[in-house]
Amino acid sequence: MDYTIEDNLKTAEVLKEKLNLTRLPVAIKFFNDESEIPEGIEKIGEKLRHCEMVTKAANGDVFYSTAEEQKCKGGSSSMGLEELPPKIASGEFYYNLGRFDSVETAKTVIDSIPRKDEQSLGIIYAPLEKANFIPDVVVIITLPKYGMYITQGIVYNNGGRVNSSFAGIQSLCADAVSAPYIRNEANATLACNGSRGYAGIVDEEIIYGLALDNLKPLLEAFENI
Repeated sequence: MDYTIEDNLKTAEVLKEKLNLTRLPVAIKFFNDESEIPEGIEKIGEKLRHCEMVTKAANGDVFYSTAEEQKCKGGSSSMGLEELPPKIASGEFYYNLGRFDSVETAKTVIDSIPRKDEQSLGIIYAPLEKANFIPDVVVIITLPKYGMYITQGIVYNNGGRVNSSFAGIQSLCADAVSAPYIRNEANATLACNGSRGYAGIVDEEIIYGLALDNLKPLLEAFENI
């Protein structure tokens, strides 16, 4: 897909207009060495959960994070920034939260979560319109009606169906970032207790993660639908 940094602003403007967005689309970029970070982007100065970082960028901030600044280790590990903690891998953590009927059930869900096995040093976060890099994934926080528009835009060119996968945990990390990145296709998700409790995702909002290859076909669809 022939996508350039210069396409970020137009893409953001079309997404904001067509989807009536109240939060900015967020560009996500993995990096393996700090030399890959564009000039002028600074490390975040606090420890936050990835979902909080996404909403921070959706409000206009530009920054990068390493594993050290990632407060939620389940999310950080699902995106390949660090190893999966043993208590999360075993299912014990989510079982103790009362989310599953057994440790074994919890483990089957953890095992099925999309996980970026390729290790990265960190992630750059920015509103898409401000991003001076080509994103790996674009995260959109929107209402179900506009999630429908995204879905219609995706099938306009590709046909078929949008097959979203989620389990109500690790939503803005595994579902909205890792899944589009590793599968190279869009994934919608209904958020999770963490993102709704800590990152301010409200009752009416859903999340869509778009792979880089979704962007230009989606814009073409929006111009014609």
